[in-house]
Amino acid sequence: MLLGSDVLIHRSPEDVWAFLADISNLPKWDRGVAGARRLSANSGGADFEFETIAKPSHADDGDAPGRMAYRVAGSDAPNSCVVRLTSATGNARFFKRAEWRFRAEPAPKGTRLFCCVAFSLKFRYVLLAPVLYLMQGAIRSDLKNLKRVLENEGGDGR
Repeated sequence: MLLGSDVLIHRSPEDVWAFLADISNLPKWDRGVAGARRLSANSGGADFEFETIAKPSHADDGDAPGRMAYRVAGSDAPNSCVVRLTSATGNARFFKRAEWRFRAEPAPKGTRLFCCVAFSLKFRYVLLAPVLYLMQGAIRSDLKNLKRVLENEGGDGR
């Protein structure tokens, strides 16, 4: 399954990319992320590994918050990258594979940021496909949050 969205951000591609590359910014714009931490020694780029900690949901029963691990698989162009899910537990258990592709391109008055999520479900979870298809709106919402943070709070997101 392939889901995606894009947004125009009134900042330079370099500003947008620098903000995205800093995983400490994830909780500022991703509605499901409460925190993020580095798992690898390198500070970014290909093979950089990190994990996210989910925001508690109303359905949580007090257990530890969900964690998801990722690896930056590299990029095929400037201001672009592929981020692959490496976890197999929690919500990651539904997927055979999942990856997020980001690309920032110069546009009139700023940057056009594209985000595409490509994933395949494990057979026993294939019935979740219609529910996950509806997540396209969530991608759009996160990109709007990113736009708001970058435009209203400055290029560094502070």
